[in-house]
Amino acid sequence: MKKLAVLATLCLVSSAHAEKWNPKNNPSLFNIVSKSPMRLDLASLPLAAKLHDEHIGWSETYWPAKLGGVAYRWNSPNPQPFKYKLKTKAELLKMSERELSELSPAELYDVSQGDYGFTLTKRVLAKNAPTDLWWEGICHGWALAASHYPEPERVTVTNKDGIKVPFGSSDVKGLMSLHDAYNSAGAYARIGERCDVPGKVAGEAFPEDGVVPAYTQADANISRCADVNAGAFHVVITNMIGLNSLGFVADVDRFNDIWNQPIVGYESKVIGNVAVTAAEFRNGIASKVRMTNIMTYGEELEFYSHELEAEGVIGFVQKDPVTGTQFQTYNSRSYEYILELDAQNKIVGGTWISESRPDFLWMKKKDLKFNNGRPFIGFPLEGLNRIYKPRQ
Repeated sequence: MKKLAVLATLCLVSSAHAEKWNPKNNPSLFNIVSKSPMRLDLASLPLAAKLHDEHIGWSETYWPAKLGGVAYRWNSPNPQPFKYKLKTKAELLKMSERELSELSPAELYDVSQGDYGFTLTKRVLAKNAPTDLWWEGICHGWALAASHYPEPERVTVTNKDGIKVPFGSSDVKGLMSLHDAYNSAGAYARIGERCDVPGKVAGEAFPEDGVVPAYTQADANISRCADVNAGAFHVVITNMIGLNSLGFVADVDRFNDIWNQPIVGYESKVIGNVAVTAAEFRNGIASKVRMTNIMTYGEELEFYSHELEAEGVIGFVQKDPVTGTQFQTYNSRSYEYILELDAQNKIVGGTWISESRPDFLWMKKKDLKFNNGRPFIGFPLEGLNRIYKPRQ
């Protein structure tokens, strides 16, 4: 999928008028998922930080819908998306651990629960289709789970009939991603609106996108495509990562496509002060500061292929955990913006200088348990409470 590192292009404008955030961009909306209320005073916000736990923000595939999501037999030499035959109980009892390891995460889950009718697998297959767009999947679930939970270890679960079911790390990550995509019930925070205008910022398209329609400046200035507010972005990333060491999720594609990524760190710099106009001063803006910010996030892994290996790709979906190894993959986006401050040096808004910017930022409270003891909303995944073993 993402075969090349992306460095967002900065498109500088001759002048920028700062703007206070509107109710949909108020960073206080993140108070519900933070350890403490959002601090606004610029001097108290760290210029650079990363999550304390390196096992948070793990890389993983977004489980493409066109391949069947977590019902894809990614470890099989002949995956046959949507076309494979489900195993019978008699067949499963005769299979070796290696043979079992070639089943999809959904099949492994069903077998571990003694469900030979494959409830989960059938529901996942029914929700996806070979005609789905190449970028569609459960990146929202992966990014959320990767922000909540330390990466899972390998684990073997023995079911009621004595079948030893071998889960690799990616098998468990796929199931956790499915859970957080559809079953998570945690309190929800979000700033920014989704931009549904087709287009890509220069340098941010992928080969799979083909010919991307050009967007107009009028499209880019629509409120839902101009946000997330730059000041609110700075407040959230510095509070969540810098002050609280809490992950969150950003849609890093400004326009129609959605690329949810787990944010793990940032490095910002003060470039200098910007003149305040008389109108801005009357509106309560005492000063403006120009900033750069490099935002770092966990990146997707690829399904293995000889072609990708020949290209030097090493970030493949695999049975072993990847955090703390060369296989963990990160990416970054470079942003430039202006913060607007009141007389107490508190951030009250901001405006973007770079064309590149997150579309929206969001997070949910972590569930106490998978499915949280509730009747499942989308998929039966309460068995994850026994399967998930966090990496220490």
